[in-house]
Amino acid sequence: MVEADVNDWCPDDTIRVLIASDIHLGFMENDATRGEDTFIAFEEVLSLAVQYDVDLILLGGDLFHQSKPSPSCMFKCTEIIRKYCFGDKPVNIELLSDQFQNFARNINYEDPNLNVSYPILSIHGNHDDPVGQGSVSSLDILSITGLVNYFGKWCDYTHVRISPVLMQKGGTRLALYGLSHLKDQRLSRLFHEKKVEMERPDETLDWFNLLALHQNRANRGPSNYIPEDVLPKFLDLVVWGHEHDCEVYPMHGIKTEKESFFVVQPGSTVATSLAAGEARPKHCALLQIHKGDFMLTPLPLKTVRPFIFKTLVLSEENLGDQVNESEKVQEFLKTKIEDAITEAKNNMHDDPKQPKLPLVRLSVFYENESQNFNPVRFGQNFTGLVANPTEVLLMKKEKKTRERRERVPGEEADMTGVAAEAPDVESLIRSYYEAQPEDKRLSVLSVRIVTEAVRDFTIKHNDEVLRRAFDAHKRRCIAALMDSNAETEQEIIEQLKICKNELDTADDDKLRTLVDLTARPTAPPAQLIVPVMKLQTQQIGKKTVVVLSSDEEAEELASRGRGKGARGKAAPRGGRSRAKGRQRDFTPPAPSPPERRSTPRRVAAQKSVSWLQNVVNTRKLRNSSDIEDSD
Repeated sequence: MVEADVNDWCPDDTIRVLIASDIHLGFMENDATRGEDTFIAFEEVLSLAVQYDVDLILLGGDLFHQSKPSPSCMFKCTEIIRKYCFGDKPVNIELLSDQFQNFARNINYEDPNLNVSYPILSIHGNHDDPVGQGSVSSLDILSITGLVNYFGKWCDYTHVRISPVLMQKGGTRLALYGLSHLKDQRLSRLFHEKKVEMERPDETLDWFNLLALHQNRANRGPSNYIPEDVLPKFLDLVVWGHEHDCEVYPMHGIKTEKESFFVVQPGSTVATSLAAGEARPKHCALLQIHKGDFMLTPLPLKTVRPFIFKTLVLSEENLGDQVNESEKVQEFLKTKIEDAITEAKNNMHDDPKQPKLPLVRLSVFYENESQNFNPVRFGQNFTGLVANPTEVLLMKKEKKTRERRERVPGEEADMTGVAAEAPDVESLIRSYYEAQPEDKRLSVLSVRIVTEAVRDFTIKHNDEVLRRAFDAHKRRCIAALMDSNAETEQEIIEQLKICKNELDTADDDKLRTLVDLTARPTAPPAQLIVPVMKLQTQQIGKKTVVVLSSDEEAEELASRGRGKGARGKAAPRGGRSRAKGRQRDFTPPAPSPPERRSTPRRVAAQKSVSWLQNVVNTRKLRNSSDIEDSD
């Protein structure tokens, strides 16, 4: 690493970038105490951009907390951006690349109808990614109005080819790559298959290569994060969004050929979960680029609500002889919370916009049930003293390793600790089903389908995704049964297990092929498909006997009869004479329905009607007598 004196840098050759990530505008916006926290922090970020007179603002995703932000949230966001980013100050950075290749429209500071002084460039994250018809993101709305320059959006999930945004200021050239959020499993597979490409600009010129992405950086399981070593080595600096732990340190230097790129993790600007990583001081960063050299300076945020997180293990605390008394434990924890409130007050800044009530969270491990109590009722003692009185305590049972091994087979697992440590809701659901006894695990419904549906429901607030997922899974199971030769109940069960395992182990592309979630749920729910036979006719005397293959054909034939004036039947010739009292001399006996040829598919469908009724949770199906009548 070669360092240079920043004071020797020419301002006309220095690109100044303010970096921030995971703003989460609208988080808890309806809460009377914490509803304005995200907007206050965002306003401070943009005010720092004005204070340090940057050339552009780079956001690493999750500007909004929901993919469909409320009108109030969009209004406040627009108001803040216009207040700090619009003005008459000229932008001294030149765009060299094709604007329509990088953005959906012209970059806003070159729009003659807009006066932009501090342009915002942003990728999207997992909270504000495109959803719904047309895959429109909230950032698309801000982009089309000229407030934000939205880049790094991908529609082809089979191959990613990133074209950089090329900028120049004096003698400094910047190649900015944007990789908006993709599912970590899908992106990890694309990296493994060499299907992620980054176009290089003219290599005869010196470029500072900067990548902004929004993915898991911490190892959350195989193929559930992006290792740093899969990223290309020609990069100089990576701005890593999505992780809320703030890891911003002073950096200064030039990357050599033997060194890898540098990584800056801005973290979130507010605490969206009461976890230990969120208690770190919040920052944004000032990046200064001079030709091939750069300097990164952390900028602490002074309007963020203080957050104190502590972990306590009661068995390691000296509580005296009567440690099992709930009252004594509560008195001990009250003292610890009061100490945390005092610590939070000492960490307060002098900014008048900083909220006064701190966030306090104690993660308490207790050994005996007599030490446990109602944490919500306990938190009411601190109403008006902390911002989260109902969540001030997290009580978790401390279990020894021996106790875990000696758990009775078939006993339902205690998920308290797992729920507290799960990084996301899909990991929690997966861990829940894995911890259940064999007889309580899902036997037909795919865990993969459940986790994907819950993820989309919780993050994207898609109200239809759960019903779509269950309907699509039901259609898949029925199709698999109809294609198989299963006849007995045991064979049907085995076939459904094979179908479930196939869905659980499928990758994202194959899963979309097997289970179509794009079809909207129908009302009423889909019926079991009954094998259909072609119409057969038998001539008996002068009458024609029609063998129906389905209820739909019966209705069609009846409607034809109604069109001729009869009551659901075709009026025979001679009907007028019958009305005058004459009877037909010969009435042939009713023919017996032809015997339907037995096939494995038909036998499986007939024998599994009542059994599938409980499995797929569909509406009441026709009973066996209905099927026989259709013959």
